[in-house]
Amino acid sequence: MRVVIYAQDLSGRNDDGYYTKPDLRSALDIFFDPEKHDTFLDDVGESPLSRDDAEEIFRQGKKVTFYNSEGEKIIISNDLGASS
Repeated sequence: MRVVIYAQDLSGRNDDGYYTKPDLRSALDIFFDPEKHDTFLDDVGESPLSRDDAEEIFRQGKKVTFYNSEGEKIIISNDLGASS
C-alpha cells in the first residue's frame, strides 16, 4: 500500500513537498527518530505523538496529521491512486 506524504516548509522557501513511499513504515522512518521526541499532534509542541500512536491513527482513518518541532505540518495518507 503506497502512501502520499505532504510536508510543509516554513523556512521561507515555500518548498512544501509532496511525495510517495511504498508503505507507512518507510514514511514514518523519515519523521520519527527513536532517540528524539519531536513529533506532535499540535503545531506548538504541547502534545507529543509517538510512532505507535501515529500508526494507530493511520490504521483507523488511512491518514495521520502531525507536526515537527519547527511547527511544520506533515500529512501521511493512503495513496488512493495506487493499485492494490
